[in-house]
Amino acid sequence: MKKHFLLLALLGATSFLNAQSIPNGGFETWVDYTFYEDPQNWSGMNVMTMLGADPTAVKSTDAHSGNYALKLVTSVSDIGGDGEMDTVPGIIMLGNVDMMSGTGTAGAAFTQRPDSLTGWYKLISPTNVPFQLQFSSTKWDVGTQSTETISIASYLGNASSSYVRFSIPITYTENGNPDSIQIIMSNTYNGSGVGNQLFIDDLSFVYNTPAGLEEETSAFILAPNPVTSALRIQSDLPMQNIRITDLNGRTVFETDADQFNYQVETADFTNGIYYCTLFFENGSSQQQKFIKQ
Repeated sequence: MKKHFLLLALLGATSFLNAQSIPNGGFETWVDYTFYEDPQNWSGMNVMTMLGADPTAVKSTDAHSGNYALKLVTSVSDIGGDGEMDTVPGIIMLGNVDMMSGTGTAGAAFTQRPDSLTGWYKLISPTNVPFQLQFSSTKWDVGTQSTETISIASYLGNASSSYVRFSIPITYTENGNPDSIQIIMSNTYNGSGVGNQLFIDDLSFVYNTPAGLEEETSAFILAPNPVTSALRIQSDLPMQNIRITDLNGRTVFETDADQFNYQVETADFTNGIYYCTLFFENGSSQQQKFIKQ
């Protein structure tokens, strides 16, 4: 028994070691393009400096950890020398894209299913306008010759004079693994908020389920997922017990259920990630994750 436990522990540790990360998520490495520099693996509007714009993505030593952080600001400058002031918000995206020509590759290769995206930010905002972060993972569907969205996440961060941690639950809309991820950040929401100074550092993923381990075929369905007020459970096997736990392992709901279908009222659940475990009459059990929002 101890040998089996050790083997499972080693498998779990290996999967976490193999968990994929966000390229240059700490913004420590920057590339010099002669007229401007951008964080490696990221593309912003700094290419506009060749037309007279001020930089919008700046290498800052005001970091949460390490040597550097990314600072996004709005540029208000005379682009092209026509005497009119032009506004360029601080926007940056994962990938290598020339923002003027539109050429290059957006996003980064990625094949796993993390639970959430975390990081640290500081936002100086004279008019209290939040910043925005958007995340998605996608997969190219050969059959339909189109891009299929696997997961999404978004976040609005309010002003803070010191670094604060944020954590964004990732909502999965499709089964299967993606082949790429996309991240876009802006120092202002909806293009407003001139004067916003956004500092971003230490972007990373959280894997609450060991990465790289294939899930077994499930004998039950949870719907809708994400859920707001009522979670429907439909099982192929007769259920004996239902248990719902939060990320800390605390049981928030449990009941006996000698049936194939059940509905759990979730309106009073705190928003976040939960695990639903079904115990079947044949002695087996299975677990699935769902999101309350």
